[in-house]
Amino acid sequence: MKSPDILREVAENLKLTIERLQRVKILEQKKKEKAIKLLNEAVENFLKLSGEVEKDNTEMAEFLRKRSVEIKNNTSDRAIERIGENEYIKSIEKMNLYSKTAFYDFKPTKLKELRRAYRTFIYGMALYFVLAGLSTRSELAVTALILAIPAILSMLSLQRRGYTGLMLAYAVAPIPIIQSVMLVRMFHAVLSNPEAIKKAAEVLGKSESFIIAYSWIVILLSIVDFALLTYGIYSLTKHRHAFL
Repeated sequence: MKSPDILREVAENLKLTIERLQRVKILEQKKKEKAIKLLNEAVENFLKLSGEVEKDNTEMAEFLRKRSVEIKNNTSDRAIERIGENEYIKSIEKMNLYSKTAFYDFKPTKLKELRRAYRTFIYGMALYFVLAGLSTRSELAVTALILAIPAILSMLSLQRRGYTGLMLAYAVAPIPIIQSVMLVRMFHAVLSNPEAIKKAAEVLGKSESFIIAYSWIVILLSIVDFALLTYGIYSLTKHRHAFL
């Protein structure tokens, strides 16, 4: 495989960048220290990855090499002055981010774990919309309609490993998680009260046994939904470095 050698070359280019950066005078000391810290972390990541490559992704490896050479060549007072300090620091921050996301491009096992996390979150959101319809509470159904668009956008972006999708997932997940807890409490209260069961049966025109079975189904589905969403968000957070 060519990728491990190229990744080691990327790390070597970044080491040379650090040496050059230490001689740069145009950057403030704090910015220089920040850049060196990010570069050191990237070097460690690329060296670690070079020994763990499972898939020979030469296209991605060449892209990383090109970016590392670009950063190395831009590490001088004249070059930084030309491109601007902020742009230079941004390029180093991106390289640091690439050093973390690259694990998912060269290690299919990591990508499988990410997809499992994604599917868990998707199943949880799908079940949330089902429960919103089963809840018999119109306000929960309206809330689900409001969340439908951001939830769909989140799913689409997550599939492409977009950072926006992760942020949208963080934004939409709390309400479904809270709803699952509310539904458990609400339908458990019905099961605990014979009068509530009788009244619900009369209002809906169903038998009391149907109300009891329906309540248990909603409770069980709500518990499953809570588990899927909380584990899904936890897993996505665990793999947050996969997103760009």
